Amino acid sequence: MGYKKFNIEGTVAVSPLNLAGDLKDIILEQLSVDYDGIMDKDIGLVICVTDVLDYSIGEIIPGDSDVFFKAKFSVITYLPKLHEVVYGKITQATDFGAFINVGPFEGLCHVSQVMPDFNSFNPELPGFVAKDSKKTLVVGDKGLCRIANISFKKTIAETKIGLTMRQYGLGKVEWQAMDFKQDTDKKKTVSKTTKKETKKSAGSKKGGKK
Repeated sequence: MGYKKFNIEGTVAVSPLNLAGDLKDIILEQLSVDYDGIMDKDIGLVICVTDVLDYSIGEIIPGDSDVFFKAKFSVITYLPKLHEVVYGKITQATDFGAFINVGPFEGLCHVSQVMPDFNSFNPELPGFVAKDSKKTLVVGDKGLCRIANISFKKTIAETKIGLTMRQYGLGKVEWQAMDFKQDTDKKKTVSKTTKKETKKSAGSKKGGKK
C-alpha cells in the first residue's frame, strides 16, 4: 500500500502555558507530539501531521488545566501489506538474517529466506554468499523482497515484519541477470542434447533398414 494521506478528526489538549501565538500552529505542534509515530491498524503508521484543516473553540473541563480543541487534520501514513513486494536497502547483516528497511519500518529476512541458494554468513563483508551461484548480499545492497508476515503493535519499534527474497524475481537486480543467463544456458544445453539424441535416433533407424 505504501504512503497515503488521510484526513482524520480528534481532540487535542493544549496547556495554557503554550497558548501564546498563532492558535493553528499551536494545535498543529501539539497534534504532532500526540500522533507522530503512532500505529493504527486501519491506516498504518502516522509519519507526520501535515496540516490543521479546522478546529473548534477551546473548551475547559472542570478539574483539568488544559484547553481542549476538536480538530480536523491531515496525516501522512505508511501501511505495509501482507504479500506486498517492496523495495528496500540492507541495513544490517547477522548470522541469523538481514535487516532491510521497508519504508519507515525495518524488517527481518531470515538467513533461510535471503536467497533461493544455500548460503552462509560472512562477517567480514558483512553479508551472505551463495555456495553454488556465488550470489552475494551485503550491507548497503538494494533489492526487492516480499512481506511474508506482519505483527502490528502500538509502536514502530514493537511492530515486526518478516521478509523473503527466495522467489524468482526477488532480491538484487543483478540476481535477475544471473538467473536469466543460467536459464538461457540450461535451455541451450537441453537443445544440444535433444539434437544429439534426435540425430542418434535417426542414425539408428537408418542403419537398421535392410
